[in-house]
Amino acid sequence: MTKTLARSLMLAPLIGVSDTLPKALSFWVLSVLIGALYGLGMHGLRNRLGEHMRLMASLLIAATLVSCMQLLLQAFALPLYQQLGIYLALTSVQCVLLEYSGFFEPGQGKARVQLFGLFGVLLITLGVIRGLVGDGSVTTLAPTGFILLGLLLAGRQAWVHFSKPH
Repeated sequence: MTKTLARSLMLAPLIGVSDTLPKALSFWVLSVLIGALYGLGMHGLRNRLGEHMRLMASLLIAATLVSCMQLLLQAFALPLYQQLGIYLALTSVQCVLLEYSGFFEPGQGKARVQLFGLFGVLLITLGVIRGLVGDGSVTTLAPTGFILLGLLLAGRQAWVHFSKPH
């Protein structure tokens, strides 16, 4: 349940920030940076804290990292901060959910690279497709993002299906 929930939380930013390539790429870089810093911060605490204190530390570290990132963006990249809106704050919730699904535990490096890599590929692909048509068009709306994401996933499944020897 937790792994499904953790992955489903990535859907909102995937659709919400992929209307332009710069916005999608910026969000991906920031989410990877926050995730990496979160993993480093929890690494030393994970085994030393009880379950309740681990949750408190997890929430505190994730919220602090995102708040610091938001303050930096407000100071040095205000337009980007305004464009990313609430989606950057969702990164803290994402970190906590991934923590409790075992995502940041030792030996999960390959899973981390795969998840953040796939997330980046989808963000960039949707950003390119939605940005090609132009600003102010129907492609910047969220329903179009869902449709494009569905088409990309269907295309991937078709590719896998037809590339297998029959």
